[in-house]
Amino acid sequence: MTVTRIAMLAVLLGSASSTDAAEQQVVTIKGVVYAAIPCVINKNAPISAPFGDVQTAGIDGSYKTITLEYTLDCSRSTSNELRMQVRGTPASAFNPALLVVPGYDSLGIALKKDGARLAVNTWADFDTRKQPVLQAVLVKRENREIKAGAFKASATLVVDYR
Repeated sequence: MTVTRIAMLAVLLGSASSTDAAEQQVVTIKGVVYAAIPCVINKNAPISAPFGDVQTAGIDGSYKTITLEYTLDCSRSTSNELRMQVRGTPASAFNPALLVVPGYDSLGIALKKDGARLAVNTWADFDTRKQPVLQAVLVKRENREIKAGAFKASATLVVDYR
């Protein structure tokens, strides 16, 4: 019986040593961790800001300054140090800091944050404890006439962590 056990043990050990090693492969797992959205802008509704009737001769960079009425809920923010940007197409024909007014090569919209000029596509820091006042004003290219007619421009307000 002992010989039988030794023979079986030899067979088992022999078969274990002749088995191929298991296939191995490195697994790489990738992902991106995003911070929570810091603010909800205007309850996720569009911000509409009509200039109303505008006299073309009066456009001088201060005439018809309008305040953009919007809400900013930053209660989910993990920091009070945020930044904002108005993303849009610049009026590169005469001033890339202005927002373009489609169909008007000599007219742009200047943006202001708390009274200071805010160039389109430029970040500006702010503190969530005081919502920035945003304004828009029409600007025309010097010594140019503006044709009469309706106009519409659009941009996207973006808020992010600094």
